[in-house]
Amino acid sequence: MVGTSVEQLRTYCIRELRKCNITETPELESRLLIEKATSLTQVEQILHSDRLLDGQEILTLKSLLSQRLQARPMAYILGTKEFYGRSFFVDERVLIPRPDTETLVEVALSHARNRGGKLSIIDVCTGSGCIGITLACELGYDVHLSDISLDALEVAKSNAVQLVGHELPTSRGNLLSTHCSNYDIIVSNPPYLTREWCKAVTDDVKREPLLALEGFGSDGLCIIRALVEQSTSRLQDGGALMMECDYRQVDAVKKIMLSSGFGMVKSEFDLTGRERVVWGIHNCTNN
Repeated sequence: MVGTSVEQLRTYCIRELRKCNITETPELESRLLIEKATSLTQVEQILHSDRLLDGQEILTLKSLLSQRLQARPMAYILGTKEFYGRSFFVDERVLIPRPDTETLVEVALSHARNRGGKLSIIDVCTGSGCIGITLACELGYDVHLSDISLDALEVAKSNAVQLVGHELPTSRGNLLSTHCSNYDIIVSNPPYLTREWCKAVTDDVKREPLLALEGFGSDGLCIIRALVEQSTSRLQDGGALMMECDYRQVDAVKKIMLSSGFGMVKSEFDLTGRERVVWGIHNCTNN
């Protein structure tokens, strides 16, 4: 394939991706794979479509394409995923940030700005840190990042340094079990898929950490139940708990929060029009 042009290789990649039915956007992914292999932007690929690739570029492209054909997610191949206008480093240690989760960020930002001042905020099950780091960047002050996975925390620390300019406070723990501080906002995208839902996801999603996907229990809500329970003693009076869940779980999550003493429990819709975020205010007397 030495001496093959950008356009010829793009056509080849598209054909192979379509043949394996691995993506709904083979044209875009082909451009991204070529960009990764050659450093040619998508615009440059169009302007210089007759440019011939050298042997090393072709070997790199073939390796990247092979990984994609084996259902390795594009975000892991590229090493980055955009979230809320910023580029986050990701690999197999963390869940890939998704646009739906930006709804959770919007809810947290709106609430924090309405309250005003510098609030104490923790992002539980932080993974890549995309939620907590985005909040820190947008609000202009530190947000605590917590996860049960040390590997995930390493990724989050790297992203914090890159995007915030310094490490954010981090801690390892099972949800809030190791925390002594109380917070104004607890925000989380916890694992919430049932075991059956995990089995039904696409091949590329199966390459993501199961630890970040399965919420356990027949309804997938075991982790959310534990987080709600722990939050009642880790929130300031009038503090807010905000969580992402599946649209099929929204009513159940609302009931869990209401039964634990949360008031003003609401749900918010994502960009697809599905309920995605459940949140509420907890009034307590233990602070």
